[in-house]
Amino acid sequence: MKSDEQFYRDRSDMFESEGWKDLKEELQNIENSVKDISTIENEKDLYHAKGQLQILGLLLSLEQAAKIAMEQVEESAPS
Repeated sequence: MKSDEQFYRDRSDMFESEGWKDLKEELQNIENSVKDISTIENEKDLYHAKGQLQILGLLLSLEQAAKIAMEQVEESAPS
């Protein structure tokens, strides 16, 4: 089983990749288009957009959340 520290180091490596940077840019573009309320025609569309924004927000915050978690792991590691 992978240690927490290794898990977050692997995540950090992923976040530095060009593939992640491309995906993040695409997710931001999608988020911007979903935020356009002029395309929402009914309550069903509103709830669908809300769900999309929640998932996009989760993915877009993943990098920052992993950085914070890694800092906590490093702080709690024995010196």
